[in-house]
Amino acid sequence: MFAGELSVFGAYGVKKFLNKRKLAANPEKAALILSPGTIMAEQKMLKMNPSPFLLAIPASCDFAGSTLMFIALTMVPASVYQMVRGFVNVVTPILSVIFLKKRYHRHHWTGVGLIVAGVAEVGYVAIVLSPAPSEDAGSAGSVALGFILLLVAQLFTGTMFIVEEYFIGDYYLDPMKVVGTEGMWGLSYYLAILPIMQVVHCTGDSGLSALCNYNYLENSSYAFA
Repeated sequence: MFAGELSVFGAYGVKKFLNKRKLAANPEKAALILSPGTIMAEQKMLKMNPSPFLLAIPASCDFAGSTLMFIALTMVPASVYQMVRGFVNVVTPILSVIFLKKRYHRHHWTGVGLIVAGVAEVGYVAIVLSPAPSEDAGSAGSVALGFILLLVAQLFTGTMFIVEEYFIGDYYLDPMKVVGTEGMWGLSYYLAILPIMQVVHCTGDSGLSALCNYNYLENSSYAFA
């Protein structure tokens, strides 16, 4: 995922190159060459060049949330995975009230309450209807752990949205540049973490049994093979 986001830098470079050529050929039409977002940002006097290190913070939240969701996907049915991801719509407004001082109306909170009820029902049914331990040892516990990991992942995802608005809400960011920069940071995090996870040895009877595949916390070499 992050490698794909990083590749957007290529499209961003092509876009910058073509815009520069158009500007050199028609300097009198500079305003027409700019994107509508850029023109609006100039009119509103928004800043346009934030430090790339600011984007490292939301990228770290995306990294943590995505990793937990991918792990949880190995423990719960795909339908449960998709439904529980909606819990981010509960986390985000709560955090925005706390940190961004936003206000919501009664119908907003009614929607949040319905999402909580829906996610709770999905989680309850998924765990209760898991195969009995005699049929698949540890299955119910694995689904419960996967459900918890999904909820924790939504905390990171919601935090990512709040951090982005808090730190770079006053900037205009080219979408391609943002995606490419976050992809760069996310890929960097994985390149640092995966080798460490590769050497964490675990067995089926350890406390990490639900996360342990092929005797390692993460067996990247086996995945590539």
